[in-house]
Amino acid sequence: MPAKWLTETEAKGYLKDAFYGRLATCADGQPYITPVNFAYADPKIYIHCHVVGRKLDNIAANPQVCFEVSEPTKLYRDELPCNYGTRYTSVLAFGRARIVDEPEAKLAALNLIIDKYAAGHLYQPITAEATATIKIIEIAVEKISGKTNVDPA
Repeated sequence: MPAKWLTETEAKGYLKDAFYGRLATCADGQPYITPVNFAYADPKIYIHCHVVGRKLDNIAANPQVCFEVSEPTKLYRDELPCNYGTRYTSVLAFGRARIVDEPEAKLAALNLIIDKYAAGHLYQPITAEATATIKIIEIAVEKISGKTNVDPA
């Protein structure tokens, strides 16, 4: 399966445009993955979530995280089953997560997420007070890489 590594610019572009991602946290030696909606504003990823939960507990215990986005594009078939493969694009971002507590910073991050998912639709503006009912996770991306699996030339 021919793979092509993405440039850092390509990986960041794919991360920015991906519909959803998966946040991997780890605490007490146990990995935990959660699918999430998010927004990416280089060099940070923002995720909104409930005010309590396992991912928040894990981040408090261990702020090192991995964030993944991917999309299958095609199933490649062959006469030999072991030659089957999936064409895809994927990006991994590694970094440190923190919980954003400042109301204005939470509002700015939440607006990034809303702008991504509600683009083109009318909605009521969110106030800083409304952010008291949610948590915002901010990931400072330290390393990013991506790859795409393409058809043979």
